[in-house]
Amino acid sequence: MDMTVDKMAFADSPRARARFLNQRTKKKVKEFLVKQRGYKRPDFNRMILDLGRLGWTHEKIADVLPVSGASTVSEWSRGGIPNYNNGAAFILLWKIETGVEREPLEGEWATYKYKIGQLDMFEDGGLCDQIVDQLDREIES
Repeated sequence: MDMTVDKMAFADSPRARARFLNQRTKKKVKEFLVKQRGYKRPDFNRMILDLGRLGWTHEKIADVLPVSGASTVSEWSRGGIPNYNNGAAFILLWKIETGVEREPLEGEWATYKYKIGQLDMFEDGGLCDQIVDQLDREIES
């Protein structure tokens, strides 16, 4: 019995084509799932907190973005996921306001730091140290 697949029979048989495509599709799906393991979505809650430190309220964010209202932004801060267009617009707003190019991703709270607004005010050489140095110089003179 000949077990080879005739090209014509393969071309005419939808079941044979489906089986072949199914194997190829399974391979692509497996590759996708492996790549997806490392994917982390943007951390919208952290970005909302960062904008809050810069004086942005949920209402102000909602006015700038194409969303229905502040309740939508509040939902994002509680873990809701914006649709693609609103999420992209929010990320762009966050990048413009903070000046940080790399948006924070979920699960990366402790992996990297950036400075927002006056958060560096109390660090070594920050604004407080500069004011204390200036006051010391004025007291001495």
